[in-house]
Amino acid sequence: MEKLKTTIKKLLVITLSFCLTANTALANTYKETQQMAFFRTRDNYKNHLPKTFYDNKHKLYSLLYYQYDGLLSFNDTLYLIKWSKDSHTTRELKVPKKISNEISKYNADSDIVFNPITSNGNIWMEYSYKDNASNTWKNFFIRISSKGKLLSKINIKKIFSIPKKQYIYYNIHQYKKNKAFVQIHIGRLKQKDIYMAGVIDYKKNKLIWKRKVSNNEGFFKNYSSYNYSIIAKNKYMAGFNKARNKFVISNIRTGKVFKEFDLDSEEENIYSYEYKNNAIYIAKKDGVYKLKWNEDKMTKLIDLQNHWLSKGHNYACDITVVNDNEIYITGFDPFNENEDTILFSFKK
Repeated sequence: MEKLKTTIKKLLVITLSFCLTANTALANTYKETQQMAFFRTRDNYKNHLPKTFYDNKHKLYSLLYYQYDGLLSFNDTLYLIKWSKDSHTTRELKVPKKISNEISKYNADSDIVFNPITSNGNIWMEYSYKDNASNTWKNFFIRISSKGKLLSKINIKKIFSIPKKQYIYYNIHQYKKNKAFVQIHIGRLKQKDIYMAGVIDYKKNKLIWKRKVSNNEGFFKNYSSYNYSIIAKNKYMAGFNKARNKFVISNIRTGKVFKEFDLDSEEENIYSYEYKNNAIYIAKKDGVYKLKWNEDKMTKLIDLQNHWLSKGHNYACDITVVNDNEIYITGFDPFNENEDTILFSFKK
């Protein structure tokens, strides 16, 4: 019996050693390439790539906008970058003149919110501005065709019955057919801030359901107050709790927590993660990790311990996953003189 125990122990040590070696090898078998996206083109303007994605023809794109003194610029500054192996091309995204004039008139904050723009697909956009005449904030979600035609325009406050004078942050996700999942933070209140989630039918301009969100749900993306989590399986929010010290997967409709992990978004410098192929991929300061849906531990795929992304103020502002063998990370340095933005490619 003792001999059998000794043999089992040796096998366990060998197995553990193999697992650790395999994991280390896995984290170092990627071939890395990189492309510089843009440099600052004029004083006080900074470029930013908030999202990189594949379209339905397996072409890689990034969204681009310019920021002025930290604020999102507007009107003619929304672009789409198409990446090839060694270069990239850029085209301006067309915004209907009526919308463009409105954004310019009110110096509105605008943002592109829908990531998988296809070669024949539509653009989703949100924009907000203060109407000084009525002393109210206007908040809209619009859909634009690839040729710049306005398809729909939804007043977020109106459809969610939020008082006109309240200030809100919000984010839109593609949900089911003709549906969008909306996350809202109602701020600047005399009482505690309110967090809300709901689903709208953007074809019928109709609210399907809404509810308040608790502090322990996976509602937030990182330590910023106006960045929100992703959705997975059209059923869950995957993100951080309000304290940002736990990574949580919770049910969209009920708020019930499905899984949670001790993970501090600020300490780990986590800005980006993505649901793909029944797993969540998280870009941390020291590497890219994979969390399989049916598992309770994360596996390190890419080692970033001594990488550009882990140095100084640099961070991974977006991660795009094709599969375990092909991963893209958009890296950003907000304090460098040129505000470098780099697309890193990791392939096996």
